[in-house]
Parts: sequence; C-alpha cells; structure tokens
Amino acid sequence: MRSLTYKDITWYDDSNPSEKDLLELQKKYGFHELDIEDCLSLHERPKVEEYDDYIFLVFHIPYLQQRTGRIFKEEVNIFLGQHFIATLHKGNLPIIDRLWEEVNKSEEMKGEYLQYGTGFLLYELMSKFFDDVFPLVDTITRQLREIEDRLFESEEHVNLLREIMALKRNIITMRSILLPQRTLVATLEHKNKKFVSEELALYFDDILDAIERQWSLLDTDKELCEALQDTHGSWLSHKTNAVVKLLTIFSVTMLPLTVITGFYGMNVGLPFQAAEQTALGIIIVMLGIIIVMMAYFAKKHWL
Repeated sequence: MRSLTYKDITWYDDSNPSEKDLLELQKKYGFHELDIEDCLSLHERPKVEEYDDYIFLVFHIPYLQQRTGRIFKEEVNIFLGQHFIATLHKGNLPIIDRLWEEVNKSEEMKGEYLQYGTGFLLYELMSKFFDDVFPLVDTITRQLREIEDRLFESEEHVNLLREIMALKRNIITMRSILLPQRTLVATLEHKNKKFVSEELALYFDDILDAIERQWSLLDTDKELCEALQDTHGSWLSHKTNAVVKLLTIFSVTMLPLTVITGFYGMNVGLPFQAAEQTALGIIIVMLGIIIVMMAYFAKKHWL
C-alpha cells in the first residue's frame, strides 16, 4: 500500500489490498468490520455508507477490453475521512496512477489537490473517472454509425448481426454500470458536510450532469442499435424472400418442361417419335412455354 501526506491529510492507495493491510487501516481509523468484508469480497453493489468519522463508498468504473472489444467494470472502494482518503481496487487503474503521479510530483501539486480537504480530492478522482467514460460512449456511437453506413451502402451483411449484438451487449453493460452511479453521486451531495462541504456539492452536481449526459447518449445509442437490428432483420427477410421467389420461379418454369421431357423419355412408342423434326418441335414448344410463363410473371410483377 502506497501513501502520500500533505500537512495532516494522507492518501492511501492499494491496487491489490490484502486482509492484513485492511486490518491495519481498520485499527488506525476504526473502520466498520462490514466495510472491510466488502473490500475483500469480489462483487459489491455501488453504495455510500455514512459513519460519524468517515464515509465508505463503492462504485464501478467501466473499461474497454481491447482484446475482446467488450466493456467490463472495475470496482473501487474508498474510505473518506476528514484527514485521510484510501482508494482500494483490484488491479492498476490508469486514472488513479496518473493522478497519483501528478499529486506526488511536488509539494506544490500536493497543496493544489489536498489543501481544500479530502472531499476535493474525491471530487477530482470521480471527475476523472467519469470523464473517461465519454470516450467509451463515443466509441460505441462511432461503431454504430459505421454499421449504419455499411447496412445501407453495402450488399454484404453477413457478419453485421454479430457486431450489432456485441454493441448492444456493451450498451446494456454501460447502462447497468451508470444507473446506480447516478444515485450514488446524487446521494453523496447530501452526505456529512464535514467531508463534502456545501461548496463541493456544486462540483459533485457537475459530475452528476456528466453522468446524465452519458446516460442520454447511451439512450440514443440503444434506440439506434435496436433500429439497426430491426433494419438488419428486415433486410434478411427481404433477401430470403427474393431468393425463395427466384427459386420458386425457376421451379415453376421447369415443371412443364420436365413433364414434356419425361413424357418423351418413356420407353414406349409415341406419336411422331420417329420423325426427324420431333426433337426440334419439342425444343420450340419448350421455348414457347418459357416465353409465355416469363411474360405472365412479368405482367404480374413477380420478376
């Protein structure tokens, strides 16, 4: 567990907190044992727990796994007191690492982030977390627009449904992550003013506005994704109907020709069987049948 201190404020950060580290923090600051259990568990719902001496927060950060193209979530646990803040998470979070390096760069930078109290550092952390959500939403929107262009401008739609469903899954994941965060940030504005002052409430309201914008964009993406899925389904139905129609016309056209060729292919004596012009006559009759049937189909607009 790493830590940095400015005056009487200390920031702790651990990318893989052990039970021993958590118990040391609990002994030092009097954390509730249930909060320690929450930090050790694999999955916890986003929440804010308020105590006399500190606030305990659990929230989820979405991230894109480049290898699979899927969006997953990273859980972050935060203990916030008047003179300390502890950020606990599984694995390295680039956002926390960047902010840590920036704050730890000099005493001047420590003062810039910590002189206004731990609530201000919490605001900076959450602001950067949710600012990084916008590129994810933009990526989803861009991919949807690319699929839309391909759907209406290309004849090759074989793999589009898989891509549409993958994006739909990412949208559902993003919405499931952001939905509880809206309540969490709104609740945080009204918590113990020892940690989040009245002045900071306006800043947290700005984070809430960002989440609402992201939610609105995801709503639009969800509607577009569903529209693309419906359009793709309609295109597949149209394509299938066109193929079935072509095969039906081919089958119906060949049916009388098959009857004629089958009739004259029997091993029995038939009228005009020995005549030299019989084969030519049969061909002419078959061509006539084809022309008449094609003209009839064209008149009915079946072609």
